Amino acid sequence: MASRLILLEGVPCTGKTSTARFVSSQVRGWHPDVRLYTEEALWHPADLANYAFLTPEQLREFPEDERELLPLEPTGEPKGYLVYMADLYEELKEKLATYKLFGCQPWEVERPLMLARWRQFAEKAAAEDAVYIFDGVFFERPVCEMLMWFDLGRDEVEAFMKELAEIVRPLSPFIIYLENSEIESRIRGASAERDYDWLVNFISYYTGRAAGSAADEDMENCVAALEMRQGLELGLLSKLGLNHLIIQNPFEDWVEANNVIRTRLREVMGGKVTVG
Repeated sequence: MASRLILLEGVPCTGKTSTARFVSSQVRGWHPDVRLYTEEALWHPADLANYAFLTPEQLREFPEDERELLPLEPTGEPKGYLVYMADLYEELKEKLATYKLFGCQPWEVERPLMLARWRQFAEKAAAEDAVYIFDGVFFERPVCEMLMWFDLGRDEVEAFMKELAEIVRPLSPFIIYLENSEIESRIRGASAERDYDWLVNFISYYTGRAAGSAADEDMENCVAALEMRQGLELGLLSKLGLNHLIIQNPFEDWVEANNVIRTRLREVMGGKVTVG
């Protein structure tokens, strides 16, 4: 079976978004319905960024006129409602900010909601004749949450990812992992195109600390955290049993990297599955 789901993964500043767009352009030559979701997308069919979660009790705390504006998606476990925040007016988004997923909810709430969202997506995608291309949500979202926010052990991370792999397996997923041995230089290169606040917030996120500075010690801790994450994800690739391709430092020669990716994509879209 040809792949219905192509996943671009790797640590930040490695070229996932550009590669996702390249992959999309190639797959469109072989399939009429290709749906690309990069990290820039506000809404995502399998991710819960820009969502809040409210229990029935918390929902009742909002005035009736505000409740009428909330796009509520009932959930089974935990019982409550997902609320998509991106289209709401700013004052209401601010009120929902303390209920936002990824940063404000405990893992016991996030875990079942994340799995349910992926399950909902996989069931829908299995019934369609479309190819989905996702940029940085399969590993990046759950692994960052488990490692950097909840400080969970490797066994717990592996157990969750194995459960997630089983959910998407019917779609014959293909993972393209961009490995990066030059993490610090790539981060500093990206920061040169942005501003100092971007670098401070980036370091804060990947060290799990309050926003502070971009001093050498802070950068060192950030790089160490990303190296640990990358090592764990590469290890998971060999354990999940999903079709995958690892490209080392693709930014050193994008022409060669894209040629390798194009060759494997031709196999994947032709239904030839090679694990590893």
